Amino acid sequence: MKYTTLDKIDINKKYLISDVLLDEHTKKRMYDLGIIENSIIESLYKSPFGDPVAYLVKETIIAIRNSDAEKIIVRRI
Repeated sequence: MKYTTLDKIDINKKYLISDVLLDEHTKKRMYDLGIIENSIIESLYKSPFGDPVAYLVKETIIAIRNSDAEKIIVRRI
């Protein structure tokens, strides 16, 4: 299994979240949005300047900054 970070995933491909390595406050916010271990996440599209990126997780589209996405570990499914 090859692991990568959320900011480096391909558009329209599904990944499984393996770990969230953010500070406790941001981690709790991500958990509230459904960004938790073993959830499926998909990158939908990037904003015009590439940051933030829209992701689909648990039937909800959310935007995540690259600075946060680089601390979320995922693997391709």
